[in-house]
Amino acid sequence: MSQKHDIDKPAEIEILPPELERGPRGRSRARIWIGGTSGVKVIKVGPIGAALLTLAGAVVLAMGIIFFASAFLVLLPVALVIGAIAYLTGAAGNPFRRIP
Repeated sequence: MSQKHDIDKPAEIEILPPELERGPRGRSRARIWIGGTSGVKVIKVGPIGAALLTLAGAVVLAMGIIFFASAFLVLLPVALVIGAIAYLTGAAGNPFRRIP
């Protein structure tokens, strides 16, 4: 009644050699290619590519900081007005009042 499942057998590993897709200068034509069942090809980034990638990351980070700083500067007066209204109307109550 007991059946052996495929889980009991160790998996077979298949190592495939890299494909030889060469362009006119002997370099690979595809930098990053995703498709089929062959997986993802990843390349090494050169110094210029690394500098451009770092610059793009810095620009995105700067835009995020500018966005959050501007949102803070826009919402600061709104929070101050709401706080002033709450103070003047006594909506926050009197924290120093004695409880009878």
